[in-house]
Amino acid sequence: MSEEGEAPKGYKVSKKVSIEELQKKDDEDESLRKYKEALLGKMGKSDPNDKRKCVIDSFGIVYPSGDSKDLTFSLATKEAVEKLKKTPIKIKEKADYKFVVKFRIQHDILSALKFVNSVYKKGIRVEKKAHMMGSYAPGKSYSWTSPIFQAPHGMLARGTYKAKTQFLDDDKQNHLSMEYTLAIQKTW
Repeated sequence: MSEEGEAPKGYKVSKKVSIEELQKKDDEDESLRKYKEALLGKMGKSDPNDKRKCVIDSFGIVYPSGDSKDLTFSLATKEAVEKLKKTPIKIKEKADYKFVVKFRIQHDILSALKFVNSVYKKGIRVEKKAHMMGSYAPGKSYSWTSPIFQAPHGMLARGTYKAKTQFLDDDKQNHLSMEYTLAIQKTW
């Protein structure tokens, strides 16, 4: 996968098949039915009024060293997403941290979910990274943890960074766009 979060040239997404079609296919073969159930799970209950395929429930930052308290932000409502945008997340320079995302999949299989994060300082993009989160069966809740990041350090690196994150799938459907602010400081 490229840094832009795009599939390699020549990659072709296969034809979409609904979860119901997959479950009904070869229904008379008991071993195949059990295998599909193991892969897809039993369809959990999804809210029929909520048409979203992927619901991002929370976003958090964990500090593997334990130097600071881990943070979790609910993203259950539009208001909560707006609140995150206005709440600076303080990080000590050179601190290691990971992002943790909790989400649930409903209605259908979700293929190739990606976490695409762009970071800006004074309006200039200083970093853009895409991380493959995976493909998921419906009716379940999941948690994804990013690789370790290290906060920048030094006098010039301290300050406020704006970040924009998108959760995209292989159909380029954006399941959530959110913004947050990182405040890189000399001390906690």
